[in-house]
Amino acid sequence: MGQSQRHILYAFIRHAGLPVLVGLGYFVISYATISLKTTNGMVAPVWIANAFLLALVLARPARQAPALIMAGMVANVLSGLPAGNNLQTALVYGFANGLEIAVAVAGLKLHRNGAHAFSDPEALPHVLIWAGLVGPACGAFLGGLGAWANNAHPLSEAYARWFLADALGLLIFTPVFLAMFNGEMKRSLASQTRQRRLEVAALLALTAGAAGVAFFSTESSHLLLVVPPMLLVLLRSGWMATKIALAIVTVIGGAAMMGGYGPPVMHSHHAAHHLYGIQMFIALLIVVQVPISAMLASRQAMIERMRQNEQSLNLLASASPVLLLAFNLEGVCTRVVGTRELLLDRPFDALVGAELSDISEEGQYDLTRAHSAALEDVSTSQIAEFRTLKLRDAWMEATFRAHFDERGRCIGTIATVQDITQRKKQELWLSRTATTDSLTGLLNRAGFHQRLEQALVKATPGTLSLAVIDIDRFKLINDNSGHQMGDTVLREIACRISSQVRASDAVGRMGGDEFVVLLATSNWDRVQEICGRIVSAVSSEPIALPSGNSLRAAISCGVVRYRQGQSAEDFIHEADIALYQAKRGGRNRVVAA
Repeated sequence: MGQSQRHILYAFIRHAGLPVLVGLGYFVISYATISLKTTNGMVAPVWIANAFLLALVLARPARQAPALIMAGMVANVLSGLPAGNNLQTALVYGFANGLEIAVAVAGLKLHRNGAHAFSDPEALPHVLIWAGLVGPACGAFLGGLGAWANNAHPLSEAYARWFLADALGLLIFTPVFLAMFNGEMKRSLASQTRQRRLEVAALLALTAGAAGVAFFSTESSHLLLVVPPMLLVLLRSGWMATKIALAIVTVIGGAAMMGGYGPPVMHSHHAAHHLYGIQMFIALLIVVQVPISAMLASRQAMIERMRQNEQSLNLLASASPVLLLAFNLEGVCTRVVGTRELLLDRPFDALVGAELSDISEEGQYDLTRAHSAALEDVSTSQIAEFRTLKLRDAWMEATFRAHFDERGRCIGTIATVQDITQRKKQELWLSRTATTDSLTGLLNRAGFHQRLEQALVKATPGTLSLAVIDIDRFKLINDNSGHQMGDTVLREIACRISSQVRASDAVGRMGGDEFVVLLATSNWDRVQEICGRIVSAVSSEPIALPSGNSLRAAISCGVVRYRQGQSAEDFIHEADIALYQAKRGGRNRVVAA
């Protein structure tokens, strides 16, 4: 054989090998099912071959679907010929089954990934529609017509037989085949402990035994024996085991029916009625078991997602300096998640059950306010900043937002707490930089004006006094000693002025050698006394210079009292006039206007 011929052979095997194997598997299942015909014409209650084909098509890439469906159709035709069907009827049956699979695949893939449709509880409605209704209905239409045309059965009976057998086969056996083909069954077994696998096997064996007693017994009441073990499988073993249990019950029930066994309620002189009886019982099991199983599987999936989300949240919170607190409507802490670093003054466990007032003694009022505000306006977040002086000199920020349960009811608040000490220090530094004179450390022009405007808002006549100070002959100091010596003089005079006022008073440098002092007192005599001390403090002692020398400096001061309706500019202007009077009067003095 030449190299080109080998390539052709390998290509054929690679592309045609899977369809051939699928066709072979379909032929075996189809032929075995068709052969199970009793002497009274009884046929199998479910058609398993289409479930085998549907599972394979869903498990394989979409581009392979046409070839696989075609292989199944050919296998269906070939399996029908030995059963006595003529070629025309066999072709109709093969095309009907192929149409059924094509419609079911198209519908399942239209709504979601078909490979996961039978393992996703949320996809149950789509599975029931396309695999349990639309697909079998399309196939039954052609198949029923073929059986009717061949005088095998009346049209209605042929349609009902085809539809019920195919629908039950797809719904019961497709999940089992699909779990085998895509590895889901293997992964499920691998994830379980040996003890757990033994328990599942025992429950399935119990189900098989109960089904055997129920379907081979002559007592109609024994049919109920199937229900308890099925429920045990459902509750103890989950979604995958429930699929297998349904398949086991279906096989045993079908075998009993084909052998002529079963309770009297399922017996009838008409073979079709016996067939419908077993089909209806199996359908009832599906109606009862599958929705409950899907609901439990969905609930388990939700719990698993919540567990994963909880782990992710704990991991994220532990890696970041954030504390998450949940409070009920009364402000009692119900949950704590967050960093292992202690942001508050107690262990995490001690926070659960604590009231808002107990979370932080210093910040209790701000926390309570933010919690209440978040409950009043559930659409916004509320922020509370508080300082933890007892724990350490730190600033905390708590952001509250309303918390809702799965029904949409507000059940409290969620608060994220983080350390904002560095941010507050940065804000304080920026604030001081914007309002502080870099040379003297006093308020600069902007900072003093801000302080003055704030004081004037609440001021009444006579409660505020403003002193404007100017260094006498400062230009000569700069010219004779240099600007470096001049800066030293400015710093020293600023220090001497500040030493004579109270903490509640404000001292600022307006620029150059001009200073201002805002005195918050209604005692006019006290104001003049303070200004006199300032002038004396500057002139009484010489100022030491970096060169080792010293020089004497003096200041002039003009001070005025606040009058009703004065603006900040008018207030400063009047003090300037008093200052000029002090300078014209000989300097080194105070003039009170």
